[in-house]
Amino acid sequence: MNQNNLVNAKDSWNLEIQREKKEKKYPKWPNEAMLKVLFGGNDYLEKPCLPKPSWRVLDVGCGFANNLVPFADMGCDCHGVDLHPDMAKTAQEVMDDRGFKANIKVGSNRSLPYEAEYFDLLISINTLHYEGTEENFISALTEFKRVLKPGGSLYISTVGSEHEIYRRSEILGNHRYRIKNFDFRDGEEFFFCDSEKYLKYYCSKVFENVETGKITEKLMNLPLEFLIAICR
Repeated sequence: MNQNNLVNAKDSWNLEIQREKKEKKYPKWPNEAMLKVLFGGNDYLEKPCLPKPSWRVLDVGCGFANNLVPFADMGCDCHGVDLHPDMAKTAQEVMDDRGFKANIKVGSNRSLPYEAEYFDLLISINTLHYEGTEENFISALTEFKRVLKPGGSLYISTVGSEHEIYRRSEILGNHRYRIKNFDFRDGEEFFFCDSEKYLKYYCSKVFENVETGKITEKLMNLPLEFLIAICR
């Protein structure tokens, strides 16, 4: 994510988060696909990644921290980061109000405020594509690996080619797209992997073991698709 993209993302997302908070229309439940993949045992992965209460877990781009809820509920040491101080404060307040323990800080994909080899699991749900370029995308993956313990795991969800935001985007070249006629993110530049093949290609540049999948659905008239990876 270039500097202008980062500044725009901070401001636009903070406005959106504060709007959702004010209207009390924010997500309270964790991502369904994440629950299935991580807690589903042998149902989805060749090598299961079953969370343990002793784990230290980080959610990058945590929003309202709803994806930390199942880990906090089982006793994990939960952490989250988001771009703007007000966003981090909001997520902390929401988790405190809900009675879940978590430590939320300011941070981003390529700048995580933690020491090396600190986490057992890192989750990145629909945040990586904001990096905008191949170089930044790989840099973010490298930063994720830096804070993971040896043997730790990374769960990624990112936009697939059947998603409406992808279909409305303007192609800039080399997986780079500019968002058009979608929502408050119009004008921002994203880096879309386009397919499972490319998501695995980029993840494999940083991680030794990568499993991928995708979810395609249509909610009324809105097509959605997400590419998923588990990296170890």
